Amino acid sequence: MKNKLLKLLMIIVLVTICTACNGSVTREIRHAGFSIGNKFICDKFYPQDKDDFSYLKIRYFTGNHLIDQNGKIYEISLQQTYQSGENCKEAATAIAVKTIFDDRIIKGTDDKYYYLIGQNNVSSYSEIPKTDNSYDIYNLLLRDVDTIKVITANSSTGEYYLLKTDGNVYSYVITKKDYNSAPVVTSVSTIYNKNDFDSKIIDFNYAGDSLATFIKTENKVYRMRIINSSECKKYADIECKYKMEEDSLFEEYKDRIIVYNGSSLITDYKQIFNVAS
Repeated sequence: MKNKLLKLLMIIVLVTICTACNGSVTREIRHAGFSIGNKFICDKFYPQDKDDFSYLKIRYFTGNHLIDQNGKIYEISLQQTYQSGENCKEAATAIAVKTIFDDRIIKGTDDKYYYLIGQNNVSSYSEIPKTDNSYDIYNLLLRDVDTIKVITANSSTGEYYLLKTDGNVYSYVITKKDYNSAPVVTSVSTIYNKNDFDSKIIDFNYAGDSLATFIKTENKVYRMRIINSSECKKYADIECKYKMEEDSLFEEYKDRIIVYNGSSLITDYKQIFNVAS
């Protein structure tokens, strides 16, 4: 009887300590400019305890999908669970993702291009045919083996940002002479240089001057922050000014944050936080 009581007391103490610790993390994340969202249940992406390093790591996190470190695709539902009781399920496809473009187009390890999101009466995970009006652009941006991620920076000017395996993000400008001509890359420049940060860039998001723009290196996370928040949020005639700054939150709690995509992050206690506007 005494042993049972002792075990029960130990469990209560551990739960209390864990809850208090989670509360501290929550306060720090909210202080960094995030609001609390829903819980996210998807057990294969969470460690069982602090010594568990065998759990699956997330490579890409979009509003509709997770893609793990092996390129496997999972569909997610942030508002409701699936019948399994989880917010994720394996996608009905054997595609393994190598590169992602705007969270809607992917390049598989077979070097073919696919729709991650269904469009124009074409289902998700369908191969993109060469008759697709944007196929030549996809091919220009995704065909290089060293391209990891592509984001449209300015669709009007044909500018795209590409993360490469060398740890830099490049600006590619694509133009066409006329409607019937093939698109060509007219300029390439470095937009985010790893030498300006602490190490190689391994992930990024670009949404212009907004809180969703970030750079993730091998060691740290740099986020776009408003540097005149009190003035621009108070006065209609003062424009908000943004600056990319290191956020120590991600270094301090790197073992507690499972994934971050610029708009949302998920902690190891299954809590989603969203960037506060």
